[in-house]
Amino acid sequence: MGVWGALGILVVLLLSQMSSLDRDLKQRRQPIAVFQWSAAHGLTDDRLVDALSAIPLRNRPIKVSWDHAILAVDLRADSPADVGYDMSRLILYAYQDAPNVKQVLIRVIGENEAGRALLLAVETRKLDWTKRELDELHQPLMSDLLRLPSKLRLSVTAAGERWLGNFANS
Repeated sequence: MGVWGALGILVVLLLSQMSSLDRDLKQRRQPIAVFQWSAAHGLTDDRLVDALSAIPLRNRPIKVSWDHAILAVDLRADSPADVGYDMSRLILYAYQDAPNVKQVLIRVIGENEAGRALLLAVETRKLDWTKRELDELHQPLMSDLLRLPSKLRLSVTAAGERWLGNFANS
């Protein structure tokens, strides 16, 4: 077999490797993605409005803030049933969908001819809730929420007692 035979075998081997070299070259010439989409995890200042606007609330939020893992929401008060529904929606979002929320503060504000008045305030912490308890929160009435003193630290003002009383009598 001589030198020419060995050289022929070497050429055949090199030619068989040309397709893999071409494939590597094509991969190197493809555009590289500089920005890649990634799902946002948790609540941030940048996502606050978008995240809360996706929650189907029955009352209009008056003010929303996010500070050090604390979500604070002021709600306009229409009816206690709607407020209870909205409170449960906010708590479910905060503790099931946004893993970085550790505490939720909700204030319910009533409006009358004299102006705005604080009716009630609720404070709750993520550590107070079990998964089962959150699953039971899917559509409670305000009266159901008021029976959760260990979960919801609730403060009702005199105006709030009148507001709750007016709806209880109607």
